[in-house]
Amino acid sequence: MNEQAESFLQYLKEHKNYSPHTIRNYRIDLGQFFEFLDTFELELATLGRAEIRMFLGELKRRHLKKTSIARKLATLKSFYRFLKRNHLVEKNPAALVSSPRLDKPLPKFLTIAEMDKLFEIIETDTVLGLRNRVVVELFYATGMRISELVSIKMKQLDLNNQIIRILGKGRKERIVPFGAPAGKWLRNYIRKRRDFLMEKGHLAEEYLFVNKDGIGISARGVRGIVDHFLYLAADRHGLSPHALRHTFATHLLDNGADLRAIQELLGHSSLATTERYTHITHDRLLKIYRNAHPHQKKGGSDE
Repeated sequence: MNEQAESFLQYLKEHKNYSPHTIRNYRIDLGQFFEFLDTFELELATLGRAEIRMFLGELKRRHLKKTSIARKLATLKSFYRFLKRNHLVEKNPAALVSSPRLDKPLPKFLTIAEMDKLFEIIETDTVLGLRNRVVVELFYATGMRISELVSIKMKQLDLNNQIIRILGKGRKERIVPFGAPAGKWLRNYIRKRRDFLMEKGHLAEEYLFVNKDGIGISARGVRGIVDHFLYLAADRHGLSPHALRHTFATHLLDNGADLRAIQELLGHSSLATTERYTHITHDRLLKIYRNAHPHQKKGGSDE
């Protein structure tokens, strides 16, 4: 890693508001790229498309997944845009390099029954139990990202109007509403939170969600908590906290919400990103049709 790469990562943190998890991935990708440059004695400023393709070929020979290779190429494109914008290179050699064609699996989500079970298994007789309940409630009620959730400060809450002011990707601010169930649990948690912070000597803690020591909880901490409850509530593999964001969007769409409104609530910059949830609904409708239509159930012919 060189000084230019460190400046780029600092830019992502301070100006793009990327999460620590995302920045860590960028750092790994750039580290592997600079290893490649050192191995083949190449210079950052004089690379062309052929060398970028050569790097991707090296990754393929290491049997990396297409998704990993595509991410690393996206990292290079972003890095070179930064360098070019700051007049550190003359061109972006990665700009016209095509990404590997990827399969696009549908987002995983929970059914309403699974969500009900998820809420039931969370014990709320302690302040940390209440915190866990509110974490899940807000994920389901707002569809926010995990980085957005752990960044919520007390001053961003408006309990009377049941809204939260969120700073999302690219430091874009948006207002997300939450319903009465989440509001009820949130008020209970905040009352217990004050006494808990007083015991821990952190009464001035500004972050809404705190850990067992009374300071702001990390994204890793929230991920561990939610993963545990998802494992207990849904007998399926591959579920993560992000599945609750997918669940939020899918349940809204299933109940007639406008796609543009869902885009705004999720903080998607492109409607195309939100439109993938329509494929989930279409697949579910087709499955329901095939299971319920008498002619389909009988396996009737077209005669």
